[in-house]
Amino acid sequence: MIDSIVEKPNALALTQINLADVGLDQIAYIRPVVIDDKPSWSIYNAAGEVVGAAPSREQAMAAILQNDLTPHFVN
Repeated sequence: MIDSIVEKPNALALTQINLADVGLDQIAYIRPVVIDDKPSWSIYNAAGEVVGAAPSREQAMAAILQNDLTPHFVN
């Protein structure tokens, strides 16, 4: 299913809600944020809900993998 979505030219235009609707609940994505004036990384589920944060990209990715999710980076 994921391969068929990625092959479509509009795959990058999917919204957070669309991701949840197509059954990608195994995906989490990270974004750079500032928390208490410090660069950090927020972790979101496919529906766009914040599920965690980490001080580094590596720690955010590790937390996602430890929870059996597939990490994705969003700019």
